[in-house]
Amino acid sequence: MLIDAHTHILSLAEDPEFTAEYGREGSLCIYRSLGLLPSHRDPTEEEWESSGFSRKGFPVIGPVESIRDHPGFDKIVILAVSPQFLDGELIGTVDSYGITDVPGPSTPEKCNDYIAAIVRSNPDVFIGFGSVNPNYRGPKAAVAELERMVNELGLTGLKLYPMYQDWSPADPVMAFPIFAKAEELGIPVLVHQAGSTRVDARMEYANPALLDAAGRHFPSMKLIIAHCGIPWIDEALFMLTKHPNFYTEVSYHIATVTREELYRFLIHAKQFFVPLEKIFFGTDYPGFLYDPVELMTKLRGVNEEADRLGTARIADEEIDGILGNNFARLMGLL
Repeated sequence: MLIDAHTHILSLAEDPEFTAEYGREGSLCIYRSLGLLPSHRDPTEEEWESSGFSRKGFPVIGPVESIRDHPGFDKIVILAVSPQFLDGELIGTVDSYGITDVPGPSTPEKCNDYIAAIVRSNPDVFIGFGSVNPNYRGPKAAVAELERMVNELGLTGLKLYPMYQDWSPADPVMAFPIFAKAEELGIPVLVHQAGSTRVDARMEYANPALLDAAGRHFPSMKLIIAHCGIPWIDEALFMLTKHPNFYTEVSYHIATVTREELYRFLIHAKQFFVPLEKIFFGTDYPGFLYDPVELMTKLRGVNEEADRLGTARIADEEIDGILGNNFARLMGLL
């Protein structure tokens, strides 16, 4: 089974132009590294347009485009972004173009309704992870929304964004009620516990080691560390070594490494006592550099690097597991 375990969809604010602006800032470092934009100051609009990347950071994507860009994939995990304020604007997953059947004005407060609607439109392909933010209306409201999104909307996983929403996953007041409810409901929790190139993101809440408390207090909760914890790769791997219920996925990280480095990462994980069954393929689509086919091809080709280096190959069943079977087993699909 071939599964992309980390993708986004729809807009990030009622104004769809905000999505392009948001993704543009997050991808600015990429364009600077390519020498296409000035490195010492913010680019002007004219410089953005001349670079050719003004609209490519994080485009608005619907279900048709997502399936189009995932040829050959069996399942696509779509992730909600829960409501938060940024620069005085309420942001989060919204349906700015009326793609779903969710009635009424578009608002981030319906983020989980939109994801559930897309899953309903094609349940054979889409797996929906909802989202809650305990720093928006408080932990009790977040827990109530978590129950609603699972029991009423039928979503099968939870995505959390501590560093973007200014709360720590080690905070027993803010985080533990959510983890406790997720454990009770039996759903996996995918946490953005990794860095971000956005200036507003709180790096002090991003290190994967902050999830150690969740591993100690909620040993039955299935927790997935997003993006391999980049730049704290070893910290993320050690969390997988320590906690049997912890997993990770390779989105973002896989786009920052060469194929040889990807091969060495997998070998390093095994040397770190991490079974490769704990690692899932993901892309962070539709962000720039996150082409699902290209990244899948990179992973499938790691043994060419092993042959070139004269080192041990990764077993085919381990590669197939990362590309989808591991996640499918976690979700009860195999």
